[in-house]
Amino acid sequence: MKLALAGLRRHRVVVTQPLDDAAIERLDRFFDVALCSHDGQMTRDALIEQLRPAAAALVGEGDIIDAQMLDGLDVLQAVCCLTPSEPHMDIEAMTRAGVRAMSSPDAGRAVENLVAAFGFGRLGGHPPDLLNPELLCDCCSF
Repeated sequence: MKLALAGLRRHRVVVTQPLDDAAIERLDRFFDVALCSHDGQMTRDALIEQLRPAAAALVGEGDIIDAQMLDGLDVLQAVCCLTPSEPHMDIEAMTRAGVRAMSSPDAGRAVENLVAAFGFGRLGGHPPDLLNPELLCDCCSF
């Protein structure tokens, strides 16, 4: 079974925030991890370029995800904002685009949100901090 899975392409996740090694290793089990190295706040255009090929993103409270940005991000399926406050995400626009939105102040929990959003891990398909639950699969429930 491992050999069959070895050839599969993994979803790309863009991480704009510093994470500890354990969180990066956890993401790397399921995703092709792209760490953004930048000094200070990433520009909007730089964020869009990073997100264009990504299926998922772990962003910070200064990263704004809005309807205009989502218009060009056809691959994006899930975003988790690592913030202790309300995330700067247009939840309605994300829902219309079919992008699951999550937010958590804890890096480990943010990672688990993304893992679960793609159906992996013990919470597969049911991220604990989902902000647009109407995007949950209705074929099964816990």
